[in-house]
Amino acid sequence: MGESTTITHAVLTIAAILMATLFVTVVIGQLNSTLNSISISMKTRSDLYRLSVAIVHASLDKQTNTVYVYAKNTGDVAYSDLGNVDFIVTDYNGRTFYLSTRLGNVTVKEYGSQPGVFEKGETVLFELALSGTYTPPLEVKLVLSNGYSTTCTVG
Repeated sequence: MGESTTITHAVLTIAAILMATLFVTVVIGQLNSTLNSISISMKTRSDLYRLSVAIVHASLDKQTNTVYVYAKNTGDVAYSDLGNVDFIVTDYNGRTFYLSTRLGNVTVKEYGSQPGVFEKGETVLFELALSGTYTPPLEVKLVLSNGYSTTCTVG
């Protein structure tokens, strides 16, 4: 009876060690995954805070129904999604126009060296083609795909 007790204890000890090792492996794996997710989220949020765009000039051409918006990247990072910039234009009477570089009613003219990238310090001209009637002045809101926005009044 002494030998079977010793063997039982040995088997139970080995099983307990295997279960503890498995548990620790799963916990460390999940902890590593969680830490990676937090790190990526913090980097994304940090880049968002380092991005800054200022509208340096805006004008309205009433004859062609075009709003010209000059924007400058005044932040520390480049913005690489110029094909995905939205504009919300509201006139004096509250009529709202939605324009986007994706829809083709906004033309982008870059003055930097890399096409499609809003480089640090670069100025970009956005030409917004308005359709229909509107009453000036217009409030123009520029919205980037990451949620950053800035507003100006024109006209």
